Amino acid sequence: MSTYARPASVEEALELLTRDGAAVLAGGTDLAGQIDRGIRSPSLLVDLQDAGLAGITADGEGVRIGATTTLSELAGSELLAPYAAVATAAGLAASPLLRNQGTVGGNLCQHTRCWYYRGEEWTCWLGGGDTCYAQIGDHRKHNLEEGDCISAHPSDLAPALAVSGATVVVRSAEGERELPLLELYRRPTEDNRSLVTLAVGELVVAVRLPAPPEASIYLRTGERQAFSFPLVSVAAARTGDTITLAAAGVANIPRSLDPADALAGLPGHPQSAWKRTVLSTLVERATAGLETA
Repeated sequence: MSTYARPASVEEALELLTRDGAAVLAGGTDLAGQIDRGIRSPSLLVDLQDAGLAGITADGEGVRIGATTTLSELAGSELLAPYAAVATAAGLAASPLLRNQGTVGGNLCQHTRCWYYRGEEWTCWLGGGDTCYAQIGDHRKHNLEEGDCISAHPSDLAPALAVSGATVVVRSAEGERELPLLELYRRPTEDNRSLVTLAVGELVVAVRLPAPPEASIYLRTGERQAFSFPLVSVAAARTGDTITLAAAGVANIPRSLDPADALAGLPGHPQSAWKRTVLSTLVERATAGLETA
């Protein structure tokens, strides 16, 4: 049974998160599923709804987005209109119900949807076991990289924010740091299976966007239009003659792509190689779309 706390400030939340067994509760759309499946068993739920981390505000030539801002608020914000890729990604994530509840920070830090990781009957490599069951089983929807884990990252927001030049503001009781969005993520290793670079007690408190690119676009493919995580998604942005690309669904973590060779480092696996064709097609359509955006 978990203890519940609803701190009235970021400082109070950060103090609570230093306690053993503490877990962040924002929208709860991912955490609830993890608890239900036995992936996590927190002894303390730290609800951030009253901690003052919501809202979208002008920030110089850019925008600051609080971590507990909902996806629906992000999709409908006039301040985000110049960031077409971000607004589109927020509006496509999950379903209307989940967008009303799910938060920016939660979407960025969510766990993989791999059915072996989520399944109660397995303890896969990423979950602390010895075997990536996807590599010896069904991996049609998994990633294109080689490695100990071939799960696929499911965030719609991450690639769209990345190509828009976003940084992430991270706080702990010891202070604050800011890092480029893609540096929030890491590939898992034998001694650290986490997919994010957050230390114990650290909390994503905001995302900052610089001045918007001249054009940006977000495209995804999924099994259905509503309530579907992206199987492959691509975000593209153009500023002057420079095009920036990022993708999700093709690696453990969101990753940047080389515009000259978007498939570099993504060989695929026997059942997931179809994603190479989808990725190539989405990159072609996204870059073409930048010319008319």
